[in-house]
Amino acid sequence: MIDSLTLAAFAGTAVFAASGALLGLRKGMDSVGVSFVATVTGIGGGTIRDLLLGDTPVGWVQNPTDILICVGVAMGLCLIHRHLVGRRMDGLLYADAAGLALFCVLGAQKAESLGAHPVSIIIFGAMTATFGGIIRDVMCNETPVLFRKEIYVSSALLGSSLYTFLPDAMGFSGRALFGMIGAFSLRLAAMHWQWAIPFPRYRASDER
Repeated sequence: MIDSLTLAAFAGTAVFAASGALLGLRKGMDSVGVSFVATVTGIGGGTIRDLLLGDTPVGWVQNPTDILICVGVAMGLCLIHRHLVGRRMDGLLYADAAGLALFCVLGAQKAESLGAHPVSIIIFGAMTATFGGIIRDVMCNETPVLFRKEIYVSSALLGSSLYTFLPDAMGFSGRALFGMIGAFSLRLAAMHWQWAIPFPRYRASDER
């Protein structure tokens, strides 16, 4: 029987895959290209995390459920994408924020279970939640979310930090809950009030 956390992880994978598929459709890709971008977006962060942690073979090699979810989402969006043109996709943004909050904690928990240093745990948590989107943007010739002003990666870092540094006495559920609430709240606040981390402004030096 599948537990609720696994179901939530599947849902998060589907949301990330949808964001990749929609970007692929916007770039005019065919169904194969859309499926590839959706799959990379859905499983990219976790794959890189597991490879760096030495946890191989990566989970989807032996259990391709995540890949099937990503391809299924991509195919579904390919069929209905004409009905989505011009529509606001606010619901997807909120779902993406929830997926980010979930995966930054799950990524941190995975790194913690394999004995990573606390600083590395935080990084792996954020990596799990955001690297799929970064790879998606690079593949689609977009400015990676890591280099944009919007508060996105910072939300994942907050969530994984809360999970990492909250006391063990709270148990996994308590630490995970606070981590997810922190990441989700910061992301929603940034979306609502358009918070952004200021970029430094450099003046080009005079040519000599």
